[in-house]
Amino acid sequence: METTYYKDAVRSFMVMACPPEAETNGYQYRMLEMNRIEGLLPCSIRHIDGVKYLYYDISGKQNLKTLYEDRKIPGTELFRLLKAADEVTGSLAGYLLDDQQIVLDEKQIFYDFQTGNYWFTYYPGSTQTPTVFHFLANAIDASDKKAAAAAYRLWSLAGGDRQALREALREEASDENREAHSSFAGAAQRGPTQEEAVKEVLSRAEYNRKEYEKDEYGGGEYDLKEYGTKKRGRKESGGNSHSRKEKEEKKKAALPDADVSGRKGREKPAVRLWVKISVIVLLAAGAGGLLAVQYFVYMTQRERRLCIAGAALLLLAAAVLTAETVMKTVRNRRKEKEEEEKRAPVYVKSNESDLPVYSGGESREDYLLGEETNTVRFSEQTSTGRLYGRERGSRIDLRTLPVTVGKAQSFADAVLDDPSVSRVHARIYKGEEGGIEIRDLGSTNGTWINGVMIPPNERVRVQRGDEVKFGNLEYEYR
Repeated sequence: METTYYKDAVRSFMVMACPPEAETNGYQYRMLEMNRIEGLLPCSIRHIDGVKYLYYDISGKQNLKTLYEDRKIPGTELFRLLKAADEVTGSLAGYLLDDQQIVLDEKQIFYDFQTGNYWFTYYPGSTQTPTVFHFLANAIDASDKKAAAAAYRLWSLAGGDRQALREALREEASDENREAHSSFAGAAQRGPTQEEAVKEVLSRAEYNRKEYEKDEYGGGEYDLKEYGTKKRGRKESGGNSHSRKEKEEKKKAALPDADVSGRKGREKPAVRLWVKISVIVLLAAGAGGLLAVQYFVYMTQRERRLCIAGAALLLLAAAVLTAETVMKTVRNRRKEKEEEEKRAPVYVKSNESDLPVYSGGESREDYLLGEETNTVRFSEQTSTGRLYGRERGSRIDLRTLPVTVGKAQSFADAVLDDPSVSRVHARIYKGEEGGIEIRDLGSTNGTWINGVMIPPNERVRVQRGDEVKFGNLEYEYR
């Protein structure tokens, strides 16, 4: 099953071609496209050059193979995955869909960094061999005996009857549910722990983020169509209206991930500034009109004095409003500058010196016969080098490869705390002929080499002296 990846301005997709004999107007395809089934990747059907493709939305997600390529799977995550697989299998019954069409492959099961949920791929028309259990058995943390036993048990059943595998999967998930229920009951008696309190805060922040998106985008569903998404429309609901003040408080407490989330908040001060400028111009024009009308209309001495006094008051009001606008604008710019300085990126710094590292091998000398001088050829530099940032002291150490770059401390080896960097942004490998290779992991703002964005999930070789850019952070490979 050939899989490719496509990325537009706002979303990332996993693309899979439909079987040639597939009837995309059939029941399974229509149910998959028209419904948002919990646990299944949102999907749309596109026709390109006479070929039918399934576009799965994987924005903000990463597959298991990439996520645990160089690290072990904790036992808790294994049981969460099994529970998610059991739940999505049960939810398909409500749509009369065959659960054997779920692709149980480590490259087609995705983890959502934003919600912590697992998403599965539904591919109508063919039943695939469940290879994910072999991957889990090899990647599981062996120190967790129960998790390792569960992984090896499912692996042993993966090549046999699918019904036996489904029952074993449900049994392992139910065992974990019973343990979680008992631990939850004990926690309710002794009160919440620090970890549970942190989870509660995170869940509350997730709720605020969803409310923010409802207010920002109208709360409608978005249907994936040709080359983009189109809003379906919002269903009206009674009894849930909020005041403007409550909406503003929710927006302030929300945690949006998009880099353009603050754009609308920056537009409002700009609108108010233009309103003030318009008022100032109108006040000045009114004062000028009062002074000019004396030359065109006959007035008594008292009327002239009243016109001059009115013009003076209008000019005074314009001067006061101008001074207040200028002071507020300067204050806001100073505040924005201070916030930008506070948001300066945090880099992982190495304790090594800035000097390049050379191999300790001996140099080889080639003597030229018949000459008094000789040519000395030094052995090539075998170090993988480093990525040096634009700011002094910022660099990424590449002595231990592969290195995962991102801002999620749980999955990244080099943590770059910058809004333009995704949670798992890219991975750096050792090249076959020396040097390094970089693979973009479906990041939001992309990975760039010498000003060219590299395709997602493709390894591209980097030479010494090349410029590498993760989002807005620039580095040079030396």
